[in-house]
Amino acid sequence: MNNNDIVPCFDSDTDEKLFIALERMEGVEGGLVVRLSGYIDTYNSMHIQQRMQKAFDAGFTRVLFDMRALAYASSTGIYSFICFRNVCQRLGGDIALAGMQDVVAGVFDILGFMSFFPIFDSVEDARHFLGRGRMAEAS
Repeated sequence: MNNNDIVPCFDSDTDEKLFIALERMEGVEGGLVVRLSGYIDTYNSMHIQQRMQKAFDAGFTRVLFDMRALAYASSTGIYSFICFRNVCQRLGGDIALAGMQDVVAGVFDILGFMSFFPIFDSVEDARHFLGRGRMAEAS
């Protein structure tokens, strides 16, 4: 299954510096796993925001960002995650971040945004959190 089978027209535009792979989150209503690889910076942050808006429009409101292969996120890139969180929460959902590399975590920490998000070491823990809701404990 490709991204366009999950979210119509998701891959109508792509970015050579950021690869996004989608997967439905089985057992979680409105659940979507977004696997990120490459990096998010000032130049492609709008690109990911536009693509994720398509996912929100398609009814995905509980979004797990698998960041194990995300090598870098600039402050502008991290702002995108704040936008995603706000949209999901407004729609009655949530987001979770998983597998964050040290360099990405460092930018979140410098900006003071670590406490804004449920952040997990493993994708499975994040998936469990989104399946249960905000009552679960983030690590």
